[in-house]
Amino acid sequence: MKNLLLIALMCCCNYLNAQNSPLVAIEDKKMDAYLAGRKPATLTIEIKNLPDSVKKVNIKYTLVQFGGSLQVTKYAETNAAGLAKIILDQNLPYQQVWLSAGDYLYAGIYVNTGLIVTVDAHKVPKDGAYMIGEGVSYSGNDGEFNTVMNKKSLFRKNEREGLFNDLRALCNSRRKYAVDAFTFKTDSILKLVKNIDNEFIAGFPNYGWAVSNETLSDFYGNICTAYWNDIMPTQVFNEINAHHPLFTSNDGGLFYRYLGIYSLSKGRFKNEEKLSGAIKVFDSLYTQQRSDLLKLYLLETEKDSYARPYPVIINSIKTSWCKKIAINELTKVNANQKRIDSVFALSKKLEDANIGTPLMKLPFDASLYKLDTVANIDNFILSLRSKFPNKALIIDFWATWCAPCIADMPYSKSLHEKNKDLPIEYIYLCTSSGSSMDLWKNRIGDLQIPGTHIFVNDKIISRLKTAFNSEGGFPTYVVIDINGKVNQKKITFMGALDRDSVKKTVGL
Repeated sequence: MKNLLLIALMCCCNYLNAQNSPLVAIEDKKMDAYLAGRKPATLTIEIKNLPDSVKKVNIKYTLVQFGGSLQVTKYAETNAAGLAKIILDQNLPYQQVWLSAGDYLYAGIYVNTGLIVTVDAHKVPKDGAYMIGEGVSYSGNDGEFNTVMNKKSLFRKNEREGLFNDLRALCNSRRKYAVDAFTFKTDSILKLVKNIDNEFIAGFPNYGWAVSNETLSDFYGNICTAYWNDIMPTQVFNEINAHHPLFTSNDGGLFYRYLGIYSLSKGRFKNEEKLSGAIKVFDSLYTQQRSDLLKLYLLETEKDSYARPYPVIINSIKTSWCKKIAINELTKVNANQKRIDSVFALSKKLEDANIGTPLMKLPFDASLYKLDTVANIDNFILSLRSKFPNKALIIDFWATWCAPCIADMPYSKSLHEKNKDLPIEYIYLCTSSGSSMDLWKNRIGDLQIPGTHIFVNDKIISRLKTAFNSEGGFPTYVVIDINGKVNQKKITFMGALDRDSVKKTVGL
């Protein structure tokens, strides 16, 4: 590990010496001043040579961020000229965005100050472009960087992914090995990954710092998972603690998340001391900047009862840009909760509980609906409650391509069937993104999951998650308990619930 870490640091140093302004790591002490002087970063999407029949292109973009969730999905659309301009509100350096431009392009991009993504509809493949290729170009301040990084994402892709799959499998079975044997095996995998990286870097030497930093973030994040509920060897911990992500990316974000989980996994706190204990652990182990950044991930774990813990977290944060993110998150979730409360207060006024177009009723007590449009997201939420009066609701946001979603559904089915006497309605909201109605129906028919199933336009899924303060990936579970209280973090895994725990979860 040491030699590879030195290589990465040397790459970073060479890059810094070549730049007009220094690159600032996410947790650098200079970050407050750096962000204070930054103009908002902009992302521009330009779709050229659209067919006459296409008046606009839908843009879906998923931002990697710090705060209440690792990712948040938003939408835009091009204007009559085929242009869409997006201003990134967190304005963090090298923020990763997962971009879908209609059916023309899917790419992982980094926006630092300004990026222009141009797609020529005449030249891209019929099934769309992936990352980079014919008909796709990146320009603006961040153009060359994204051209290189998207080429890197495709370079010996299957081999690289296979090595990281091997690493994850090894981390899951760490206890089978002696300390030295495990370290040797993980270092051997990293060496092979770095060989691939170095082969790519040879063609783009100015960007070795970026490739190496993202690789180490991914690698060290996985190593953290291997030691959850255990103690790392001192040398391993020191190497991980010496790593500083440069990107607001999946790799950088998960590095911090997994390190935070490791830091807290050894603690045994009473419920009333859990939050204060977590804050003390972070402050005792890390620099103020790293500690404050890790505290941002507590916002997600404490979102269910945010009113008390959020101010505690905010007051413990000393780093200005981290504190600003936490305050903004509190403002957002507070506003969403007030709106939901006001919606439920009007529940008696709703006459038509419309939750979509009815499709069919299946023999195993499954009702299927389709929801393409909704004029008012609050009315839809209200309709769910009105449709099932005097019942608690367990809402499952899922996708047909989401393996963890599918794996959890048999547990949901078992819980439902064994507790039919309880006043609980199980509602499954499947996103239309990356799926079709036929595939959705086949999944339901194959699993034979009872309950209310709705095939929902992905834009509506995103709006619902925002309304419920439950932004993030799949699966996501939201509970509306028997008293109408919305809980976003009561369920993380359906398989963990039994009759007693589900009753407690829904307020029975």
